[in-house]
Amino acid sequence: MTIADSRTLDALDFASVRDRVVSATRTQRGRALASDLLPHSDFELVRREQLRTEAMRSLAASADVTIMPAVETVALTEAAAVGQTLGPVELRAIGDTLAAAAAAYKAVREHPDLTAVVAPYTPLRELQHSLTDAIDERGTVLDRASPALRRIRRSLIQAQSEARDRISAILNGAKYAKVIQDRVVTIRDGRFVIPVKAELAGALPGIVHDTSSSGQTLFVEPLAALESNNRVRTLQIEEEREVQRVLQALSAEVGRSAVEIDANVEVLAVLDLLAAKAELARVSQAIMPELSDEPAVTIAGGRHPLLDERAVAQSLTLGEQTRLLVISGPNMGGKTVALKMTGLFVVMTYCGMQLPSGSSTSIGRFERVVADIGDEQSLVANTSTFSAHLQRMREVMDGANARTLAIVDEIGGGTEPTAGVALAIAMLEWLLASGARAIVSTHSTELKLFAHATPGVANASVRFDPATFKPTFELDLGAPGQSLAFPLAARLGISEAIVERATALMEDRERDYEAALAELALRNSELREERRRFEHERHELAGARELVAHDRADLDAARRRFGSGAEERLQQALRDFVRELERRSAEPGSQRTGTRRARVTPSQTALLAQTIEQIHRDLGIRPEEERASDERTYAPGDRVRILSVNQEGVVAEDWDERLLVAVGSMKMMVDKSDVRREAGESKNVRTATRGVDTRMAAAGRTTAALDVRGKRYTEAEPLVERWIDDALLAGNSPLRLIHGKGTGLLGRGLQEYLRGHPAVTSFRYGTEEEGSSGVTIVELRS
Repeated sequence: MTIADSRTLDALDFASVRDRVVSATRTQRGRALASDLLPHSDFELVRREQLRTEAMRSLAASADVTIMPAVETVALTEAAAVGQTLGPVELRAIGDTLAAAAAAYKAVREHPDLTAVVAPYTPLRELQHSLTDAIDERGTVLDRASPALRRIRRSLIQAQSEARDRISAILNGAKYAKVIQDRVVTIRDGRFVIPVKAELAGALPGIVHDTSSSGQTLFVEPLAALESNNRVRTLQIEEEREVQRVLQALSAEVGRSAVEIDANVEVLAVLDLLAAKAELARVSQAIMPELSDEPAVTIAGGRHPLLDERAVAQSLTLGEQTRLLVISGPNMGGKTVALKMTGLFVVMTYCGMQLPSGSSTSIGRFERVVADIGDEQSLVANTSTFSAHLQRMREVMDGANARTLAIVDEIGGGTEPTAGVALAIAMLEWLLASGARAIVSTHSTELKLFAHATPGVANASVRFDPATFKPTFELDLGAPGQSLAFPLAARLGISEAIVERATALMEDRERDYEAALAELALRNSELREERRRFEHERHELAGARELVAHDRADLDAARRRFGSGAEERLQQALRDFVRELERRSAEPGSQRTGTRRARVTPSQTALLAQTIEQIHRDLGIRPEEERASDERTYAPGDRVRILSVNQEGVVAEDWDERLLVAVGSMKMMVDKSDVRREAGESKNVRTATRGVDTRMAAAGRTTAALDVRGKRYTEAEPLVERWIDDALLAGNSPLRLIHGKGTGLLGRGLQEYLRGHPAVTSFRYGTEEEGSSGVTIVELRS
């Protein structure tokens, strides 16, 4: 059951789209399925097919699936099932087809959207290997096909060598030198013979097997070699019988598994068809459309699938607000392209194909798509263009409902204009009343006015260059189009006088309408140019903003590097200062004089901390994140100054946005915005303790190995991120990430994540001892 009849598919040129799918298939049965491809009527099946095509495209993009060529096996398996013996080429073809099916099944079996597709598959590994091990790609039965065949062929080689040696001895001897025509060992009828001169044939006792075309040479088997040749011939017959027995046995195995083979080939064909759709989507840069239960079509930047690089993107919408779209404009401007593209997008979606359009394209649920495009007059059926059009319109309206999509080119055309327009309006009103969705093209002014005045109906026009009157093939929604008959006639060489006379013959109302449309088209063109200019300026502004942000980020990074370096040098200077004090206190003179050992007192430590803090503030090298964190976080014991009363106090408790502060024997609740932290030892001690606690906690959590086998990439990524963060804090490196082999998708995805991680310096697959390609070894920066 399909939503579009053959006349609709022909009018939309669907066969040409389908041919592209056919050409992308790799198997004979897959090609047959593609040739029979039709849009489904079951919307749930459409959803499944879209998901399957997307799944196959994702697998193909990661090089995880390749469909190998395969022949149609049904005739061969049916013959084998009734006891016929297949030839070696046919048996090898079945083996290769089974191998192709097994490879495709293995590649896709883990994808949830393809599980139902491969459910009928039955592993036939033993049969596949029996066929491919016994027969090579050229159809030759190999020695390993059976132990008996191997033994016979070894004996045959030995017998042939003995027979050849006997013939060579006669050829090289002097006894028959004058009789021999050429000193070459020749084979006739599987027997080794000697080329002998015809006039001296009686001089060499033997059996004549053949003569040359000239009759001057006889090919004689010497009696002395008769026994050796008989043994060769006997072994050749045994070989032929054993080969036939092997073929019979293999054919019997194929016959017993005929049903399973056919099911596997069917699975391969379905996967082949999906792969062909995916390849066509890749080449045309297509997307999987959104599917809606509403009878609606939204095309965002759609490109006609048969125009390739010549296609111009068009956008349109049919839905509850705009149920009928009337497209007008000059001939050769792209009206029919827009109609066919809309119809093709719907039927392609219902075939499980992706669409060459923008990501917001949406196709709704329809029960019927019917099109009337082109000239269908028939001399045989005695129908004119107009009568054929009316017959088709009757079919369009018969059974039309809210889930019908009608596509009509030049509605009401082909007859007297006034009557044609009246019929067209009446038919459009009927379609509106039925709830159908429709897209039609016209040149009629009355239909443009009808679309403007009727709720649920909208105008659209194909765009043209107002200066040259050349079409741009773009679509403007909301505005009717000009016919441009007079400018087109002038551009094609019609006399200027004729064009002027035709203009004068038009009614004033028509001239005014065309002039208004021309002015509107010019204004639209100016607005589009203005919009393009604004878009260009906005793009430039965004680029400038991005550049400023990048420069600011570079400056912040440079400031942080400077701050880090300054901090390190300052800390080193302090350490050198303390060591110098200790060195001096350890000198012999100071010990003899009883001088006490120098040490840094707590008050000196506090003074140094205040000095360092002041240096940080003066140089502006304190990290922003530390500043923000420190300013908003307080711990019991921190000394603060309450600004509103200019009193010092000690923090008792931190209540998020407020603090409980002890001032002497009194406690008071104040806002954090009303306090300023006073420099003191407690904050430095707390900061150092917090850093140590964080590192100790990370060291307790982290391990050198993480196992994410059986998880999806989206589940594994946050685990790996947390694992790397903990390893950085704990100082662990290298790390061992266990993701398994499987299809390779998880491993490659995680390696792509590692490639962009700033803390990862390198990574590689493990060695055989480390776990091979199922493990990734990660090195972190120190």
